[in-house]
Amino acid sequence: MKAPIALIVLATIALVGCGPGANSDLGEVKGLVKLDGSPLPNAQVQFQPTQGRPSYGLTDANGVFELQYTGTAAGALIGSHRVLVSTAISQENGQTAPELVPAKYNSKSDLQKEVQPGVNEYEFDLVSR
Repeated sequence: MKAPIALIVLATIALVGCGPGANSDLGEVKGLVKLDGSPLPNAQVQFQPTQGRPSYGLTDANGVFELQYTGTAAGALIGSHRVLVSTAISQENGQTAPELVPAKYNSKSDLQKEVQPGVNEYEFDLVSR
């Protein structure tokens, strides 16, 4: 009877250790996206590391975003990232929203950010011209 209890305790410890925020390879990333000085709603923000899985976030009505690494882990891998911002994302009706952001910030983006351990806050003030 003692063995099953020990296994339950070990399994519980393992699950707690694997929860959100337990990955020391991630930094929390949040920020603000503006286009021509105004908050940019409904834009996808992607941080693409040189190696590994990208992180994504969606701006709210105020242009604020927070990145998710996986469905349960927030943040982005620590290190250098190429940043892409796009409004051409699939809608619930199957249509794609129009792209409001110039290619220099998405398909041809040269935006770079370095994610550090802890909290990282970035503001992107994009221009349409």
